[in-house]
Amino acid sequence: MSENFCNIKKKVADMANLALSMWQRTFKVFMDHDLELLAKVLEDENRLNDFEKMLTGELIEAGQGLKKETEKKEVIIYVEVVEDLELIGDYCKDILERVQIKIEEKLLFSDDAVKEYVELYNRSEAAFKEVVQALEIDDPGRLKQVLKSQEHIDTLVDEYRRRHNERLINKLCSPFSCNMFLNMLDFTAAIYYHTKKIARNLLKIKIKCA
Repeated sequence: MSENFCNIKKKVADMANLALSMWQRTFKVFMDHDLELLAKVLEDENRLNDFEKMLTGELIEAGQGLKKETEKKEVIIYVEVVEDLELIGDYCKDILERVQIKIEEKLLFSDDAVKEYVELYNRSEAAFKEVVQALEIDDPGRLKQVLKSQEHIDTLVDEYRRRHNERLINKLCSPFSCNMFLNMLDFTAAIYYHTKKIARNLLKIKIKCA
């Protein structure tokens, strides 16, 4: 494994840390209704895009100089990891757009809806933290338990959708608020999906930096 590629992997870990911070602060904006923080988080999304462009170029260049197929496959995996991290940033931005509308229109979510969303966020954050730590210490093996222990996210989201539609029928929330909540569920599920995709990809890696 070349020293250059090991340095690139460290930068990918930095990008993952930025994406995790963006996700955590997106959640804080939702919970605190903090429009000032919202603007700062959107700046993180621009930084994440810059990371994606830089690292994709560096990985492609590094891959072109490799001869071993195992090393080339690792480079491809890291290109996909970078793409997934950038997509997580996109979904954070999508959620922030909904939260901004929620704040400005003074839309309310029921206590049950907030509780469900917090549960979904906590699951995604826990998995994301494990992914970031695995990237930082270059130890993908620790992610086996993450993939094994997590409940299938689609099942959870489907249950929350059912409950929310019941609340809508029972006039416990407005159609506009309901649509906003369902959007946030889907975007959060997408973040969880890409987090687990990164974990599955990292588990394919056989070579570690010294």
